[in-house]
Amino acid sequence: MKKVIGVGACVLDTYIEMDSYPKEDIKIRANRVFSCGGGPVGNALVGIAKLGVQAAYLGSLSNDAYGHQLVDEFKQFGVCTNNIKLLDNIDAFKAFIILGENKGTRTVLFDKGTIPDDPSLLNLEAIQDFDVLHLDGNFMNLAIESAKIAKKYHKIVSLDAGSPYPRVEELLPYVDILIPSESFALKFTGKDTVDDAIMDLYLKYKPKVLVVTQGPRGGTYIEDEKVHHYEAFKINCIDSNGAGDIFHGAFLVAYLEGKSLLDSIYFASATSALKCMKVGVRNALPNKNEVEAFLKARGK
Repeated sequence: MKKVIGVGACVLDTYIEMDSYPKEDIKIRANRVFSCGGGPVGNALVGIAKLGVQAAYLGSLSNDAYGHQLVDEFKQFGVCTNNIKLLDNIDAFKAFIILGENKGTRTVLFDKGTIPDDPSLLNLEAIQDFDVLHLDGNFMNLAIESAKIAKKYHKIVSLDAGSPYPRVEELLPYVDILIPSESFALKFTGKDTVDDAIMDLYLKYKPKVLVVTQGPRGGTYIEDEKVHHYEAFKINCIDSNGAGDIFHGAFLVAYLEGKSLLDSIYFASATSALKCMKVGVRNALPNKNEVEAFLKARGK
């Protein structure tokens, strides 16, 4: 069975549900407040496990209530925690997400804490026991060293490129599966259109898979050295937070099963769409049967 290990952001999210985004300098009662694990790599790994593929997290977390909650959640969802190191006297990576229920918006405030970006603290050789290394560009020192280890053992490297983090250009040559956001593609390349940006990325780095996600407008991908487009599924979006994280995880599941590029994209898009129809991320994830039923109902 194929296995995926992830290195990157593992965040404790606090959700605040509101009718709409609040005005400044007022007191107002929230509709609901709850906390759960998050982060691009963290969410992707939970999604991968929910879809039936073995997943593990490799990284440092705070040895406090925040870190223990994140570890416990990974265990609850079937993500291996053997390669996590809990560190004393550091602040956790935290995020606060305001959901405007009337318009389906999300506003994210985050504090990266003091999690060290130090590869020497972790056993990166554990990567050799997995088929895919999934990264999100957070903790760039660790990401680059992990990618080098993965290449040494001829493993697949996947990158969720949400933002153009400093030194990402050093990481990109190691990446086999590159799925950036539209924002990343345009900012990083300096191009005016996604079609130009994706071709620029392809010509510079030649990843095996290159897809640019564009939210409710679907996305753009390269196949046979040509630019193609796909449409997103039309849904009633309740909460879009984590949609990109889940797209990446679901894409890896489909890709590792040998699905075609477009079928892998549709599988990922369907998984993400089903998540967006519920509030939250990990508690809202569909299983494989639900994704396949969704695709069948839409002729995919």
